[in-house]
Amino acid sequence: MQALPSLVLAESPLILFVSALLGLICGSFVTALSHRLPRGEDFVSGRSRCPHCKTPLAARDLVPVLSWLMSRGRCRYCQAPVSARYPAIELLSGFLFVLVAVLAEPAAVERIVLLWGLAVVFLALTVIDLEFRRLPNGLILFAFGLTGLLAWRDGREFGAVLLAIGIALSIGVGLRVIGLVIDKKPGLGWGDIKLAMAVSVALPLDALPVFLSVGGVTALLLAAWFGWAQRQMHIPCGPALCAGAFAAFL
Repeated sequence: MQALPSLVLAESPLILFVSALLGLICGSFVTALSHRLPRGEDFVSGRSRCPHCKTPLAARDLVPVLSWLMSRGRCRYCQAPVSARYPAIELLSGFLFVLVAVLAEPAAVERIVLLWGLAVVFLALTVIDLEFRRLPNGLILFAFGLTGLLAWRDGREFGAVLLAIGIALSIGVGLRVIGLVIDKKPGLGWGDIKLAMAVSVALPLDALPVFLSVGGVTALLLAAWFGWAQRQMHIPCGPALCAGAFAAFL
């Protein structure tokens, strides 16, 4: 029987601290990415600005979580309220990075780095899909690259990868057609289908129950929230796919 991986938390608190710090920094990047990418803005070289007064932000305004707390959730220049989503995303990113460092194989640094990358991509896709109901092709393509490297690192055979992609495509198109026939609306968006194909690249069969259970529970929670609290029938499926995939890869 294979021994459970030892916890990095118990071995080195420094690794835990570095993981959390990297996660907070990457979470700050996710906030900028999820705000600018759907709006067609430059998210690589463009300076961060207050969305209200458009004043360029200084370095002291960009410290993850702390800047928001120190300014009491307001812009230092115009005093406009700054949404709590920014520190929430940063904290969630930090938590996911720590989770990867604790649960992934301690010796496999390259796998931890790949899972960190997927955490960033999945978190950005989740935020964008919740707000804009779309999954940008560029992020999905990046997810394909990361899952491809993860599949290669885990020793998945090329034929198994192609079969998994084909199955994901068939199921996705089938659900889309069923929705069109029954409700005159697509049962699944093309972005969701492409994301499912990207996930399938590195998803082994023994992790499928985790993917389906976590993704299914997330989908039910989203349906309850959007259907009851917001009175909307269009439910974004991207967050459920991302949650299920991340849990399965761990």
